[in-house]
Amino acid sequence: MAPDRWHIISGEYPPAGAGVADYTAQVAAGLAARGADVHVHAPAPLAPTLDVAVHPLPDLFGASTCRALAQTLGRQPGTLLVQYVANALGRRGMNIGFCRWLRQQHEAGADVRVMFHEPYFYFGWRRPWRNVLAIVQRRMARELLRASSEAYLSTATWRRYLEPWAPADLSMHVLPIPSSIPRVADEAGLRRWRGRFGTRVAGHFGTFGSDVARELLPLLRQLLLQEPSLTFVGVGDGSDRFVRDLRLRDRALQDRVISTGRLDPADASAALQACDLLVQPYPDGVTTRRTSAMAGLANGVPIVSTDGALTEGVWRETGAVALVRPGDPAALADLVSTLLDDERARRGLAARGRETYAREFALEVTLDRLTHASAVRASA
Repeated sequence: MAPDRWHIISGEYPPAGAGVADYTAQVAAGLAARGADVHVHAPAPLAPTLDVAVHPLPDLFGASTCRALAQTLGRQPGTLLVQYVANALGRRGMNIGFCRWLRQQHEAGADVRVMFHEPYFYFGWRRPWRNVLAIVQRRMARELLRASSEAYLSTATWRRYLEPWAPADLSMHVLPIPSSIPRVADEAGLRRWRGRFGTRVAGHFGTFGSDVARELLPLLRQLLLQEPSLTFVGVGDGSDRFVRDLRLRDRALQDRVISTGRLDPADASAALQACDLLVQPYPDGVTTRRTSAMAGLANGVPIVSTDGALTEGVWRETGAVALVRPGDPAALADLVSTLLDDERARRGLAARGRETYAREFALEVTLDRLTHASAVRASA
């Protein structure tokens, strides 16, 4: 029996890109490990990957890409899995032509599935010219929903954004974005990081973008003031810049804030496990598309985060993380202090997070849902 064949189409793939690139590589490798014939089509450069065929696109999802993909599908038919982020498809985020081409493939009988990492750009008045982008991206979403035999969502919250544009019989399934930092048992590495960090440590993992930094800064000023023995550790790309700026803002914090910079996955795992807890505030709330939170869960580190407008019910129902409202640094600091003083509570929080991750969010869950849909379609 011939293996399932998957053609994964993405605007990002290693060595370029970031979150979507890493996710695409994880899914491709996971499907290949299950015996599938996997092909990735993305803009160059593409890193050679064991057991996954990579195909650089001839242009940025224009006419040449459509012709090349059509020829490939003619020779090697299979499921098309599109990793959709509008701004990664070229045409300044307004590539409706490529979306229409995908719909044509679906109407011709191809099994096209779209993973919506994001739905579309929001309307607003601060930059009214961007409303053109918001209109076009809604049309793109509509085309893609009509191009799909199944649609996948990085968070259940996107359902209410996309359902008004979707056919009534279209199935939508949530595929949480798994951690790109697997748990590594490295006692020597753990001791090394612990020796550098100290004995009472709150960390943050991520890229330290401006929105998250605005949540972190007032929290850290208050937290470090009320916790004189606490060290804050920034882990990940962007942490050096963030900690440098924090030290410049308040020189009294010079010796109490540390950064690791970008780390390879094994080192990042050990550094995360060396923290007593992680503080992961997001202005719109923790969601299943936040890989920075997923990394803490996968590595068994207790997490304090925010319950915002986009936060799904699974976080409240499972107690996988401790939650406060966004924009309330005092409440967040108090909760962190309480947990730092209660090792039993931290252990319970970490255990619930690890169990929830394995049951709801891990890569194996995504692969099961993708391959189950293929099996159902093949037997129909």
